[in-house]
Amino acid sequence: DLLEESQHQSFRPLVYALTFLHAVIQERRKYGKIGWNVMYDFNESDFSISRKLMALYLTKAWEDGDESMPWGSLKYLVGDAMYGGRVSDDMDRRVLST
Repeated sequence: DLLEESQHQSFRPLVYALTFLHAVIQERRKYGKIGWNVMYDFNESDFSISRKLMALYLTKAWEDGDESMPWGSLKYLVGDAMYGGRVSDDMDRRVLST
């Protein structure tokens, strides 16, 4: 099951947030230049790799007994690297880095 990839208490809420982010990114594509200044090829692999990355980081934190979530690392890797890695326009990049 996708929601059982990590024992960390924050995993399920983060999967929900990631799913919502992915849906918004996909939906913005429908609006052409109003949604994204440049058309990007976001797809399911962006979502699945980001989910697996979250599971990896949160499982490591859970195994180490760390109650806190590696938020800075996850925000950078998902927003700037996984999804933001293909974004070339500064205004579009601003959407993914917030």
